[in-house]
Amino acid sequence: EDGPSPPAAGSSRRLFSVGLFAPLGAAYDAVGRWLVAHPAPQWVVNSPAKTKFTSFLASVLDPEFDLDASKAAVEKLIASDDVVVFSATYCPFSAAAKRALTAEGVPFTAVEWNETKGGAGFAPALAEITGRSSIPHVFVCGKSVGGCNDGNPGIRPLIASGGLDEALAGCSQKTRDARATFLEARGDTRAA
Repeated sequence: EDGPSPPAAGSSRRLFSVGLFAPLGAAYDAVGRWLVAHPAPQWVVNSPAKTKFTSFLASVLDPEFDLDASKAAVEKLIASDDVVVFSATYCPFSAAAKRALTAEGVPFTAVEWNETKGGAGFAPALAEITGRSSIPHVFVCGKSVGGCNDGNPGIRPLIASGGLDEALAGCSQKTRDARATFLEARGDTRAA
């Protein structure tokens, strides 16, 4: 269940799922599963060199890239909902983070950087705001909880530790009610 999801229609990953390329797809999936179980150290994932590279990449992908404008856009998006996931449609870790929230009955807004105008600037803006440039990046009640498996502490470690409801305590009544309804339907006696 925690393994990479099948490729979406139109995904470049679809090429590696059939025929001669199937072994490449299988290897890609195996590496993804290993990375979920063994997240990279923060000094690798969010190094200053990676942050500089994401800024450079943003300027290549979007000639109108402006870090201050990107920071303002990211801050506005973070404030737009109780739970916000900065994500990429092609990323198995983004998909896993969104699946984890859905599996826990938590409503969220997914912001797909690769489908959003100005989205190329989101990673460098997130690095400036939080020190963490990696995607996915999950915010609960305006606070960064990291990515899928890593960060502060990451959404899946937060759920596994039993800290999700505490993190959601500062969210709107609508979000807390959605979580409580989900827990009740599941027969879970925890108060949300």
